[in-house]
Amino acid sequence: MRNISIDSRTLEPGDIFIPVKGPNYDGHDFIPEAIKKGAQILDVDIPTHAKRYRKKLNCHVIGITGSAGKTTTKDLLYSVLSQRYTVVKTLENQNNELGAPLTVLRADDSTDILIVEMGMRGLGEIHHMAQIVRPTHAIITNIGMTHIERLETQRNIAVAKAEILVAKLPWERKHRHAFLNYKTPHYDLLLKKAKARKFQILPFGGEDRPEQNISLCFTVGRHFGLSDDEIHKGISSYKGSAHRMVRHHLRGAMILDDSYNANPDGVAYALESLKRYKGRKILVLGDMRELGIHSKAAHDAIIPQAIDADVSALFCIGDETAHMESDELSISHFKTQASLNSALKDEIKEGDVVLIKGSRGMKLDETVQYLCTARA
Repeated sequence: MRNISIDSRTLEPGDIFIPVKGPNYDGHDFIPEAIKKGAQILDVDIPTHAKRYRKKLNCHVIGITGSAGKTTTKDLLYSVLSQRYTVVKTLENQNNELGAPLTVLRADDSTDILIVEMGMRGLGEIHHMAQIVRPTHAIITNIGMTHIERLETQRNIAVAKAEILVAKLPWERKHRHAFLNYKTPHYDLLLKKAKARKFQILPFGGEDRPEQNISLCFTVGRHFGLSDDEIHKGISSYKGSAHRMVRHHLRGAMILDDSYNANPDGVAYALESLKRYKGRKILVLGDMRELGIHSKAAHDAIIPQAIDADVSALFCIGDETAHMESDELSISHFKTQASLNSALKDEIKEGDVVLIKGSRGMKLDETVQYLCTARA
């Protein structure tokens, strides 16, 4: 794997540094630092260069998109497929218009399988990335309500996610495959678009999102010739990306750090995972943002989901969560992170399982850090 970075602070000798110009910085200013660290300089337009470079790759390319579970799916499949193959994957949350082509550029002749996560906020963004990534294997995890404020309807979200199913170019492999979740809304739309683009369909399903992830792992693993034992081993050795359902064992309690971001589908996914744990369950919830007129309904919908997951107490922070109330579930509201942290420190007991979830701007990763320090 080629180590390529646009951040001079991460460079090691032999790495490749691409200077990128942003609204508030110019990567060219850091070229002297990069050279001093022993890095090579590649001064190119990343998307254009990656599009040309992609033609040289002989590996399988798995593109992943969906409303929830993209990063978990990426990390699970990496763990599974690495049992037999040399795999390169998207690093952490680098799933945007720069992150996707950077991932392509990290692959080389030794790569068997490249896994590229593709996120979006609106129409056309997945299409732009897919034209660079050119997936031989496309995965759509699910269609939910994420970005509903921008896209207005769930069908429009499905249309946007289906942009990963790009038309084939003459130089591409004869057979391409689409892994589609037949349990998700608008499956028929996704199926129709995949067939129109001549993808071979490999469906997967499951009663809830964690089960769907496991089903997908087996569907993909078997497709690539892995035994069920190899797939089981890969799943059991899975390690998540930072702040994505990372488990911290702290003096008899467990903290599930899923603080990277939050949307209705991601919270539902996390609660379905929480349901599988034993012990008293606490949900720490920060605002879900970018929901517009759907915000109140989306936050209220979490209450029955939390009850179904056997949550005993809900600790809320933020303006959007302030209205949440229930006769069946204990809900506490906090105006400051300091008061939330203090209450959690006093509340958490041995045997508890605490799920921490909120939009990135809520900075609940700092609450995780506080609890890890307080219970060390």
